[in-house]
Amino acid sequence: MGKRALAAVLAALLLTGCAVRQVPAEKTVFCMDTVMELHVWGKDGQAACGAMEDALLEMDRTWNASSDASALAAFQAGEPVSQEVQDVLARAQALKERTGGAFDPQLYRLTEAWGFFSGDYRVPTPAEIQAALVDPVYDLGGVIKGYAGGKLVALLSEMEVDRAVLNLGGNVQTYGEKPGGEPWQIALQDPRGEGQNLVVSVKGTMAVVTSGDYQRYFELDGVRYHHIMDPWTGYPADAGLASVTVICADGMTADALSTALFVLGLEKGTALWRASEDFEAVFILTDGQVYATQGVALSGGKYQVISH
Repeated sequence: MGKRALAAVLAALLLTGCAVRQVPAEKTVFCMDTVMELHVWGKDGQAACGAMEDALLEMDRTWNASSDASALAAFQAGEPVSQEVQDVLARAQALKERTGGAFDPQLYRLTEAWGFFSGDYRVPTPAEIQAALVDPVYDLGGVIKGYAGGKLVALLSEMEVDRAVLNLGGNVQTYGEKPGGEPWQIALQDPRGEGQNLVVSVKGTMAVVTSGDYQRYFELDGVRYHHIMDPWTGYPADAGLASVTVICADGMTADALSTALFVLGLEKGTALWRASEDFEAVFILTDGQVYATQGVALSGGKYQVISH
């Protein structure tokens, strides 16, 4: 995610305050095409960091949509795969159904057509977009970091470490309680760099996942094209949002919903929240306005509250 995304987790760690006096074990991992930062407090911290690195690299091999050697490629070729792979794909499809298709785990061809895998960025022709939309190939990039967060939480629990903050390429996963029961505080990145200092407070083990138009994009002829695709038009989503942050106990769900809400926009995204009971959200509009659902503990700036 680069320096700006890493700033969010660094801010989160600074905002934990004086209550956490131990020096955490730390590890940086390049995985899933992004930089990940692992911070673990308590016993066996270094061992936990090493175990999480191994787990992340294994998940990268399993779910790499661009690798012919991945389990994902094997599934798409009709070859036998593990029950875990089948279960994750079933969950991805369930999240597609829940969001009415706003999150779609089978947009590999579309993302490829725009050059986001190769780095050879281009605006595809309408015919190329239509061909990509009718050729469903799995790419779980929209949920796999959230899924990884859940796997790492299970690993940390098994190892009985005290607490951790994991930045999985912009997906922030907290684990355990801060001393004294104070909340973790996660700084949200200002999509336009205009000085907003919003902070989300969460307690215990939670996923805080952001999707935004500033994360991966290219510019051509003065137009910015970001990587979050509208599965109905085949073009980058354009629903008036600069970013959406989802707070949820389940990382994979948070990952999918942050993408879906970004595609849906404020009004339809709010409707999905009102029909749900398992997440909260912060919407930052392209004009800088901020809206937050009523269950979000948000500070550091002005915002409007979305109620049921």
